[in-house]
Amino acid sequence: MAMTALPLAYLFCTFVWYAYQSRLSEVREEMAERGPLVAKVLADSSEFSLVSRRYDDLKLTINGLLRADPSIYRIEVLDAQRRELVHAAARTGGVEPQLGYYEAPVLKRLMWVAMLGPDGKPYRKDGPSGASGMTVETMGYVRVTMSPSALLLKQTRRFYVELLVGSIGLLACMLLAWQLAKGLNASLYASMQALREADAEKRRLIRKVNTAVEDERQSIALEIHDELNATLIAARLEAQRIADLSLEGEVRDKAQSIIKLTLGLYNSGRQLVRRLRPEVLDMLGLDGAVEEMVRHYDSVRSGCRFDLQAKGDFSKMESGIAISAYRIVQEALSNVVKHARATHAEVTLALEEGELRMRIRDNGSGFDLAQASSGIGLVGMRERVYAFNGRITVDTGLAAGTCIHIVMPIR
Repeated sequence: MAMTALPLAYLFCTFVWYAYQSRLSEVREEMAERGPLVAKVLADSSEFSLVSRRYDDLKLTINGLLRADPSIYRIEVLDAQRRELVHAAARTGGVEPQLGYYEAPVLKRLMWVAMLGPDGKPYRKDGPSGASGMTVETMGYVRVTMSPSALLLKQTRRFYVELLVGSIGLLACMLLAWQLAKGLNASLYASMQALREADAEKRRLIRKVNTAVEDERQSIALEIHDELNATLIAARLEAQRIADLSLEGEVRDKAQSIIKLTLGLYNSGRQLVRRLRPEVLDMLGLDGAVEEMVRHYDSVRSGCRFDLQAKGDFSKMESGIAISAYRIVQEALSNVVKHARATHAEVTLALEEGELRMRIRDNGSGFDLAQASSGIGLVGMRERVYAFNGRITVDTGLAAGTCIHIVMPIR
């Protein structure tokens, strides 16, 4: 609505200002044209009255002119020495004079012709100069003071008509803009609602996929633990029995080799089970599982020291959120080891005000967030956070370390 109404309001104000200035300009131009004209006409018609000193007739003429033209404020007739002879002013209340006046001289023109020359003969055209001609003499002055009040009143009426027409047009445009804004607002609301629903559906799908992946990992881990590891234990026991029944020789050595291989496979299977489904997460909760992870990374001797700070009771946390939080920390610490070249990293877990707050911070080399924002690790972390309506913020820069803030609401 503002996008539509502001240009309309600006155009309306521009129109009103232009119309007002145009009317004032018309008043000034009309006064500048009428004032000298009135003074000139009155001066030409006052010659006889001044010559014959009939000032009363001249005053009647001036009063009639004042009544006929309300734009005239005052008329003064002066003699040649600019002494006042006759004056009259408008009697209408509220009339304001114009600054300045218009003045025209009252001229007395005498024309004479000498029909005969000095010798009594008819005068010829090529005779001496001064035989005929005209003399002009200034007898006085007519001074006219105009008043813009009447002209302004007339132009004000016109301005009000234009303002009324413009206001009606503005009101019609505003109503149309209101209808368009309502339609646009409804369309945008529907689009935003559709986007929210699509985003919610996407999050539900991501959560469902993550749950399915974790369930499949758990299933594979159970199969490895129950089937493969049990078979390896049986194979180890059989090899141990063969070694016990055999005398010193090649058979006993081969049995010992089989025992070592099965033991190695069993340990590898145990590590694979831990990676697929961290048992400590079910046994110790999120804080205990993350503490075990941090202790493992700290014992690798990678040149980086890892610390953990946990606050809150994590025992009743939802399994899905706990697994997602564990995977996020796992991905973040893996990136620290592989890319950060840091000497210290710290993991902070806090369960406060119905939210799980996590922070993973290191003093490493950092990275360009614009170039790495499409990386699989960051994308996976964001999707896991967004699946539970959480928020994630990554603060990093080249040679400035990295700090990842995560907030996830919990039930």
